[in-house]
Amino acid sequence: MKLLEESSIELDTTIQIQKIKKALNESKKIKFHYGIYTSYKKIAVLKKAIYNSDSAISEYKNLIKLLPESNQYSHYALQLIGDEFSKRSLFDSSIYYHNKLIKLGKDYSNNLTICNAYISIGNIWNQTYDYDKAFMSYSKADSVCENDLKLKVSTKRAVINNYMGFCIRKSNGDKDAIEYYFKAKNIHEKLKNNEGVQEVNIAIAQAYTSFEEYDKALKLLNESILFHQNYAPHRNSYSYGVIVRGYLLLQMKNYVKAEKDYLLYYDLALKSKNEFYQRSGLGYLGLFYKSSGQLQKAEKYYKLAIEKNQLANDNGRVSQNIEELITVLKRKKDYKEAVTYYELLLDIQKQSDTKKIAQETRNLEAKYQTEKKEQEINLLKSQKEIVEQQKTNQQNILLGGMAITTIAGLFLFFLYRNRQRTNTKLKELDVLKSSFFTNISHEFRTPLALITSPINELLSEDSISDKKRQQFTVAKQNSERLLELVNQLLDLSKIDEGHLKLKLQEGKVLQLISALSEAFNYYAEQKNITYTIHIAKGEKTVWFDKSVVEKITVNLLSNAIKYTPENGTISCKALIENNKLFFSITNSGKGLTSYELSNIFERFYQSNEQNQGSGIGLSLVKELVGLHHGKIEVQSILNKETTFELHIAVDKKSFKNEVFIATSLNDIENSILLYPNTTIEEEETFTTNDLPIVLIVEDNDDLRNLLKLAFEDHYNIITASNGTIGVELALEHIPDLIISDVMMPEKNGIALTEDLKTDERTAHIPIILLTAKAGVESQFKGIEFGADDYITKPFDTKLLILKVEKLIESRRQLQLRYSQELVLIPRDIAITNLDEKFLKKVETILEKNLINPSFNVSEFSEAVGMSRMQLHRKLKALTGLTASEFVRSQRLKLAAQLLKSSNINISGIGYSVGFNDHSYFTKCFKEAYNCTPTEFAKRN
Repeated sequence: MKLLEESSIELDTTIQIQKIKKALNESKKIKFHYGIYTSYKKIAVLKKAIYNSDSAISEYKNLIKLLPESNQYSHYALQLIGDEFSKRSLFDSSIYYHNKLIKLGKDYSNNLTICNAYISIGNIWNQTYDYDKAFMSYSKADSVCENDLKLKVSTKRAVINNYMGFCIRKSNGDKDAIEYYFKAKNIHEKLKNNEGVQEVNIAIAQAYTSFEEYDKALKLLNESILFHQNYAPHRNSYSYGVIVRGYLLLQMKNYVKAEKDYLLYYDLALKSKNEFYQRSGLGYLGLFYKSSGQLQKAEKYYKLAIEKNQLANDNGRVSQNIEELITVLKRKKDYKEAVTYYELLLDIQKQSDTKKIAQETRNLEAKYQTEKKEQEINLLKSQKEIVEQQKTNQQNILLGGMAITTIAGLFLFFLYRNRQRTNTKLKELDVLKSSFFTNISHEFRTPLALITSPINELLSEDSISDKKRQQFTVAKQNSERLLELVNQLLDLSKIDEGHLKLKLQEGKVLQLISALSEAFNYYAEQKNITYTIHIAKGEKTVWFDKSVVEKITVNLLSNAIKYTPENGTISCKALIENNKLFFSITNSGKGLTSYELSNIFERFYQSNEQNQGSGIGLSLVKELVGLHHGKIEVQSILNKETTFELHIAVDKKSFKNEVFIATSLNDIENSILLYPNTTIEEEETFTTNDLPIVLIVEDNDDLRNLLKLAFEDHYNIITASNGTIGVELALEHIPDLIISDVMMPEKNGIALTEDLKTDERTAHIPIILLTAKAGVESQFKGIEFGADDYITKPFDTKLLILKVEKLIESRRQLQLRYSQELVLIPRDIAITNLDEKFLKKVETILEKNLINPSFNVSEFSEAVGMSRMQLHRKLKALTGLTASEFVRSQRLKLAAQLLKSSNINISGIGYSVGFNDHSYFTKCFKEAYNCTPTEFAKRN
């Protein structure tokens, strides 16, 4: 019977569609756009009813193909596509089509299209509970209406202000929101739109409810509901008014009337066939019965709400419903079921976190695949060359066979040469593979840093719950572990390429191992392991690579801790004999089979599938031991113990071509690296205060440290040991002043000056050159390339400090001049010709974008061609303002000009220079000019 009914409906729909298509063909003949639009819309509605949303979207897309881009009905069709995706919670797709609408609206100056798209995007953010983003979208829509005579006083603008009030209410509370509600109501009253007035009355009643002015709220709600019952019973605002009144009655403890409203809301939602409202209605009923103490009914409706929201993939509401249900179950003392739902809540939160991580992984995978393809292309090219070379070899062999006796020597020569070329190509292939491996390992470090940083910030907050702290601690531990693995991969890659060299220092190696071993006491105690350390005392200094010894020790000890069972034993021994360090670690446990023993040092080998290790650590240990002129062995007794024994050379004579560092390591304790990290990246940092930044470039360590001590109390100091590093640091930090030696390795001070003074980003930075050459010609050369001052060694430190102060002070005077100028005049505040060009470029960019409210620092820096930090530091040096302060300053200066010379009203001037909010414009103007825009206009 059901099948017959469905067939009948489908047949009836097909007949209706055929009739509509006849009307559509007539509209196409006479190019009647409205007829085409309505025909396709009707077909889409019918197909959606019997098939699905995809068929409706397909019809809207067909409609778009028939209409010009500039046609309003084409824009309506795009709007409908976006709305269909939104109804299915496919918000990314919906936003894509609405952004497309915004672009079309701007291209064809269609403010209605732009406004509708911004409202739809705001509605999406509302559905996903991101009220700040929703408010921004509605604000943009309101700004469009403000600048359009038809939309300025329109129902659409009133609706937008109502929505804005809702967003503010959710984020800041009713006190801030009610201003927007009354603004919306005033517009409706001007338009004599009683339906709109009654809709806004509901929002105002909500505000009165929060102020506990229940009588005022109830009066407005009764008036609104009565109006909707008589004139607009199918409007969503009718059901919304009902649920708001239900909530009000609940607050007034009038449970009988409140229950009627909550049930009426759910009944209206069912009649509307709107699943979103139905899901909300179930949640509201759960809330009512929980608040009124009817726990059995509350449990019933919350479970129904959870089920419906799960089907709709609305995890936000699912989590909310579960949290409420858990409260009900606790009150019922049904702890067993409460635990079940608590576990479900945790699973949902994990899924949400997994989605975020998956997105980051997809981005990384895309980048990885791009690089992989490039590497594969290079590999294929090299392989092709090898094949071609092999063909050449075969030809040479054939020729050699034809003249066996006469050209035997020549044949052998060619064979040897070609084999050499083949070997070279194979080496190139290995280099490409290794390079690719290194690059992708490096790429993992950036997202790891981006993951670790916010986790650390969250863990530093006292307000997070114990449960969240435990979860974030696990995430932090695993991100650190992953970083450790990446570092190990990089080390292995460097060893394979022959790039990892020993850096030998003189020090007490047993003292280092002892300190590292002590750091593992805590981890042993956690598993109740008996942990003994036998390190020889009273040793002399020896030669070793501190980093290599640290990595060997930490890897072996962490391995021992990991594979020793609870209540087991670990023994760590170290001594020096015959200029060799002997080091062994024994731990109890399952032990290793003979097969496992033969493979334990193989890269990526794991003794069994249950092991969580990567198989990198022990392989790295073996490579590092070999690098340090040593050997490692492993012995094991099944179900008893495993011992790793190694020895490495520690006398200077054993190392011929290695790098020796003069600095002694007698005080090893001061630089101990604690588990679980395995590397230290040393870099000079400076505090984020307002002190000027000074870069000191000097290859002599003592002089560089002396200069640093002289300036560090009054400046943020960065140092570099040669000109190449100096240029890199200058481009990275954009310092306020640079002091540089002239004679340096790699790049001297003259070359550094030339590079920085011819770069737009750094041309403004004053540079003082230091040199032992006292001749006038050398001074001319330095000044010729743009140096601001030149000091001969030996020099008076006080004189240098005074010169630095005066140069920085002169820059501040230029910044002061900018703040006093009403109009940006590049030549007046520029320091060099490049600065003038830069400021002219900035002026041109601002002329185009200043009145655009959405123009931000990211777009500004992109247009200028600098990073955000470089733009910030450059503008700070020239004007004393950050990039965002500079844009705001230019907007205010333009506003001041308009106040002097135009008849535009104050509100209009604020909007015309890029301020969306009138009160914010007034506040900023008063801070800059010590008076309001109105007062400024009257004075001038």
